Amino acid sequence: MFVWARIPAGYKDGYDIADDVLYKANVFITPGGIFGSAGTQYIRISLCGSVERFDEAISRVANSLKFKK
Repeated sequence: MFVWARIPAGYKDGYDIADDVLYKANVFITPGGIFGSAGTQYIRISLCGSVERFDEAISRVANSLKFKK
């Protein structure tokens, strides 16, 4: 199971935000562009984990990232 999400304004593509999240929050998300050009403006997040793991990832992203405007 996966969630596909449109990237926030200020990021040029899914690769841009995926790198930002990985290097600043140490959380891996998949840029949608690896699945084809229709996915360029999206990211894909796997739902195959525990609620505790998701809570930790959300906390790290929220505390490490200020979304670009």
